[in-house]
Amino acid sequence: MIIRPLLYAAAFAALTACGTASAPDGMGVVRVQLTDAPFPFDSVAKVEVHVVRVDARLQDADDDDAAADVDDDDADGWVVLARPDKVFELLALQGGKLADLGSATIAAGTYNGLRLIIDASKSSITLKNGKKLTGASSPGVQFPSADRSGLKVRLAEGIDVTAANVSVLVIDFDVGESFVMRGNSITQNGLLFKPVLSATVK
Repeated sequence: MIIRPLLYAAAFAALTACGTASAPDGMGVVRVQLTDAPFPFDSVAKVEVHVVRVDARLQDADDDDAAADVDDDDADGWVVLARPDKVFELLALQGGKLADLGSATIAAGTYNGLRLIIDASKSSITLKNGKKLTGASSPGVQFPSADRSGLKVRLAEGIDVTAANVSVLVIDFDVGESFVMRGNSITQNGLLFKPVLSATVK
């Protein structure tokens, strides 16, 4: 399954109801939305991920950079694009439905690093038999951290935030690849979370 948050990056300070906006020189706003595509696991009823925030930085970032200082939203050059701090039921976003994650005013520039911060302690998968798998249940979901995790989003190219145009960045969160069965049964062995996220600019 591919999750597609749409990052509308533009150089404007406030979004209006009609979609027009203006901004101080050298600033821009990023709007974040979330959608979903079909999930391949027939035994899964819900995939609930608690998204704390989405960060970007001018400098490129590897997996270690994305995982560092997740409780400090301005460390190492990171800036906040969105701070929903809530649970999203990903399977409810199929068929092109969108969930708005929020927006923030940021400085103009080309952002080459992107990460998603999740709270594993508030994330879970519910099976169709009603059993909920968490980071603390047995069987459960083995997350990289028992609490907050910073997940690198791989960018095909930088995110250009300028006063001249609106950029659309599509982040693909491949849930089908990100949740891997441990052994040959989800109900007996649970899942391993190995996040696969990428992004392209449209």
